[in-house]
Amino acid sequence: MSAVLPVRDDLAASAYRWQESVPAGADVLRFDMNTLPEPPDWYAESLARLLRTPVQRYPDASYRRLRAALSAYTGFPADQIVPTAGADEALQLCALLALRPGDTASAAQPCYGMYGPLTRLAGARLVEDPDGARLHWRCVPHNPTGADATDGDVEEREGLVVIDQAYLEFGGRDLGHLCERANTVVVRTLSKAFGLAGARVGYLLAPPELARRLDAIRLPAGISSLSVALAELALDAPDTMRRAVAETVSERDRMAAALTAAGMRVHPSCAGFLLVDTGRDAAGLAADLAAAGMVVRTFDHPDLARSIRISPAGRDADDRLLAALGATAPDPPRPGPGRTGAVERRTRETEVRVRLALDGGGRARVASGIGFLDHMLTALACHSLADLDLQCQGDLWVDPHHTVEDTAIALGSALDRALGDRRGIVRFGDAHALLDEATCHAVVDLGGRGYATVDLDLGRAPIGALPTSLIPHLFESLSANARIGIHVTGRGRDDHHTVEAAFKALALSLRAAWRFDPARAGVPSTKGSL
Repeated sequence: MSAVLPVRDDLAASAYRWQESVPAGADVLRFDMNTLPEPPDWYAESLARLLRTPVQRYPDASYRRLRAALSAYTGFPADQIVPTAGADEALQLCALLALRPGDTASAAQPCYGMYGPLTRLAGARLVEDPDGARLHWRCVPHNPTGADATDGDVEEREGLVVIDQAYLEFGGRDLGHLCERANTVVVRTLSKAFGLAGARVGYLLAPPELARRLDAIRLPAGISSLSVALAELALDAPDTMRRAVAETVSERDRMAAALTAAGMRVHPSCAGFLLVDTGRDAAGLAADLAAAGMVVRTFDHPDLARSIRISPAGRDADDRLLAALGATAPDPPRPGPGRTGAVERRTRETEVRVRLALDGGGRARVASGIGFLDHMLTALACHSLADLDLQCQGDLWVDPHHTVEDTAIALGSALDRALGDRRGIVRFGDAHALLDEATCHAVVDLGGRGYATVDLDLGRAPIGALPTSLIPHLFESLSANARIGIHVTGRGRDDHHTVEAAFKALALSLRAAWRFDPARAGVPSTKGSL
């Protein structure tokens, strides 16, 4: 006699398709995840702190510190906050608490794809008509359209009202105050704006009695200790989140303008993504894009058969997608005011992203995981008046070598791109800098020939986590990939002071060399080319 599997067929046939099929290859560009293109600035430099997290013990199931951090961020008291393993667990708790077999839950269509499976998991049915429903799913800003709240989203209803605000930080109306109602819950997450999608941390805002009931049915330690530590670090750096959101919103709007100009219908968005009616079959278009290494989101809803959803993945990647969709991408940067260079370098050992603007104000956002290296690159930006964004995730568990080398390669490549054809620049720079007892001299030639001489008389002891033996190699890799000559000499009793003086001298010499010479229009070379 064959055994009959004791499973619920209504669940087995209705799984949520939460992402697209991803083509094989390391260079696939993901526009389908609705997440930030890069991890938070603080992530790499915090890895050492995370390694001290005691993973042999269960996390504090009460999440007292995390609740306190969420309370400080949201302004709601801790007894109205329930931490969850991502927003999806928060939504699941609401469905399990409110719905019984045979009940209905309502959601305006099209809706976030998890509402259906979560409703069925509780034995209920998802319908569009809110009358008689025991639970009401409301998504603000709306997924997948990105639309802001409507009057229907804020109206009171019988049953449990669940307001899903996963994308709130990107725009739209803050409906947190509605959880003052006895039957209303607001769901939020750190996956989107805070850049912690891989950590899976969300939370509920609810009136105290409802929060107590939801807290009672969650898993006792469903959020890992490492995820809790990441969440606490993120909530301690809200300004970092706001900068990342502002950059994403700016890029979202730039893409929307380009796609609209190309004749496509782009839905107004308050979220970190765009829903775009391309005018052609979305599934076929997505397949073509995937074959070209670009993944976009499609939907099974008949109203969205021609629509794709995209989230910014970084300007270079976004321009590639725009071009593939037939939209006019901005012209690449040209030498002159606003000279910039952007590089992404991925190997099995590191992943580095660099954006360098020569004509900046000395602003730096640097995170390599090596504190002293970050300090030196920040000094390089500050004293050269270049703006530098640099993120590196490297195999620091091996040693710092790959991170230092690949950071220098990527930074040098970005500098080479920013210099362009090098017309009109001074070309040569010469500067001294000192720090206490240490003094250093740097001379540079931006003439297209990569060569480095480094004489700093350093000891053998590392400076922080940076071995002194890697400092000459850093200058050599920077020189070769920027195609510039670098000569650095210096002496001092304290290696920290000597190296810092060397970076400051290099910064001042670069600033002198890449400035424009008003008396020169062409290339600064007797050869007529560099």
